[in-house]
Parts: sequence; C-alpha cells; structure tokens
Amino acid sequence: MRWLIDNNVPRGVTTLLVDLGHEPTEVRQVLADNAPDSVVAAYAAAEGLVVVTHDRGLARRCLLAGTPHLWLRTREPQDRERIREALPAIEEAFAQGSVRVVTSQRTLIAEDATRMIAGGG
Repeated sequence: MRWLIDNNVPRGVTTLLVDLGHEPTEVRQVLADNAPDSVVAAYAAAEGLVVVTHDRGLARRCLLAGTPHLWLRTREPQDRERIREALPAIEEAFAQGSVRVVTSQRTLIAEDATRMIAGGG
C-alpha cells in the first residue's frame, strides 16, 4: 500500500511502514512545508496515495473528495504502536473500499464511500 504521511505524524510511522514493506512518502518530501490541505489532498488523489494525518481539516477535505485516509485520533507518541497493532485491520478496510479509517487508542472505525454518500459519518 502507498501512503502519504502528513507533517504532523511522527517520522517513526514512516519507518514502521517501510519496515513492514509499504511505500510511504512524507508530505515534506514532495510538497512545500506550508502546503494547504487542498494541495495535500489533491496530490494524494492524483498519485493514488492513502493520507495519514492527525489534522481534522485535512481528514475532512479527504473525506469530501473521496480520498482514502487514515485519521489518527491517538497521541503522537502512540501512533507507531497503534498502527503496528491495527495495520491488518486498516489494510483490510481500505481493500474493501473504505474511504476513511479512524483509529484511536482503543477503537478502529472504517467508513466506505457508499456510507459517506448516504450521509453517514
């Protein structure tokens, strides 16, 4: 799976995804440091990347555009371990057509495009 890691996500997440055989790209590698959320979401959509972010605004923009994204609702120091333990379920949710996966310290919620169009979420 190919990921676009937002600037607010610890670099340990990028390292974890590389170690697990994924292809992460950090926003800071491909866009300006102050790139607006609209540019980040458009880049991810154009390149077929799943956005990983803590940013509520970017997550909302991705949701409205139908861009797959992982919205982290964990504390940044917990991100790496939470993703490590939930990655199989996260991957499965995206493989089944989810647009948004929200992970917190204890929960994982996947929402598919059909549900988004119908007004869920």
